[in-house]
Amino acid sequence: MTLASKRKKSEEPISRFWNKISLVAEVAAVIRNEPPGRETFARVLKMIQEIVAFESATLYLYDKKKKRLDEMVSLGERVEPIDFVQFEVGSGITAWAARQKKPVLLSNIRNLDRPPEKTRSSFLSIPLLVAEELIGAVNFAHTLPDFFRDKDLKLLTIVGDQIAISIERLIYQAELEAKNLALQKAHEELMESQRHIINHEKLSAVKELARSVNHEINNPLAVIVGQTQCLALISDRLAPDVMERLECIENEAMKIAEINRRLLQIEDLVSETYLNDLDGVKMLNLHKSTLGVKG
Repeated sequence: MTLASKRKKSEEPISRFWNKISLVAEVAAVIRNEPPGRETFARVLKMIQEIVAFESATLYLYDKKKKRLDEMVSLGERVEPIDFVQFEVGSGITAWAARQKKPVLLSNIRNLDRPPEKTRSSFLSIPLLVAEELIGAVNFAHTLPDFFRDKDLKLLTIVGDQIAISIERLIYQAELEAKNLALQKAHEELMESQRHIINHEKLSAVKELARSVNHEINNPLAVIVGQTQCLALISDRLAPDVMERLECIENEAMKIAEINRRLLQIEDLVSETYLNDLDGVKMLNLHKSTLGVKG
């Protein structure tokens, strides 16, 4: 009696069946709750091994940009029959199954390039699909011929569906997070641009005001300085204290002229709280606003 016939005659205990169903749920929970990565997927393969005692398995994820299946993680020896045959999404039976979007079960494979004790093996490739969209693929292999049965194929297909749905959710979540980060960055750049525009408009308004103030102040200031200097020409007729007052007027007038000149040199708006005002009233710091200006 062959191994296949013995397996067909043996009936699986009910407890073993429900244990498998429980493990399927646990596999879905692991993928749903743990971060995607090699460690998580390796743990998933080990859990699946408790459902069907394969010897090796490989999980592939489909890269949409490259349009190829990329190996994510392997458990045991990686087996890929006829990997020299190329298909659109990769090589070997895995790519063919993914292209056909149907599981492939091979019961007796001969590999001439392998040791004699491993010349026959069983191979099962299950594409991971969600609504006919390729998410990846998972391969299972065993050195014994006729190891995988139809019920194994059905059960592992169900597990594959759970893996596909969970991976798709993780992919969409990662894409959503990436889009949110891009949106946040764009929002920050927009806010920065708005602040730049507002500051530029404020600076333009202040410069326009400074030119108007400069013009309005220079006219009376010129008269004040001119009259003071005229009086200084007759200093011999004036009392000493009057001359001191004239010099004080001229010095302060020149300070006003310097302030007026610096108003035209404003290149930045640096505000500070006015005399530690508790109401938060601020004033323009003329020195800091023209600090980078020479002269």
